[in-house]
Amino acid sequence: MISFFGSLLFPGVLMSTSPGIHHPSSSCTAMSPIIRIAGLSGAVAVALAAYGSHKIGNDMTIDVRRKKAFETASLHHIVHTLAILAAPKARYPYLTSAVFLSGIIMFCGPCYHYSIAGQESTRKFTPIGGVMFILGWITFIL
Repeated sequence: MISFFGSLLFPGVLMSTSPGIHHPSSSCTAMSPIIRIAGLSGAVAVALAAYGSHKIGNDMTIDVRRKKAFETASLHHIVHTLAILAAPKARYPYLTSAVFLSGIIMFCGPCYHYSIAGQESTRKFTPIGGVMFILGWITFIL
């Protein structure tokens, strides 16, 4: 029963009937650096979203533009982290994940910085990050 449901939930992973023991297939372990990067990016995205919800969302001294920039960064961060998670399915998985990660850094990073510090000096990089996101999606069709 465990192996049946496990194969539905985790295709490509061989499930054992012994509790706590599973044997990942070679296709699952081959892309582990990408999966690990996605895991780290997802953890950072959730942590920053929690910070923003409690600190920025409740602070009445922060203007609406900065709050909106944080929400936008948070949304794009989690969506493109999921895209990195799907990158092993692309024809060029390392290219796809690198382009999405560059987009997260260059788009979300300046938005977070502007929202938290109130300085607009790094916002000039956001269009480059947006282009990286577009290119990342295009890499799925190469």
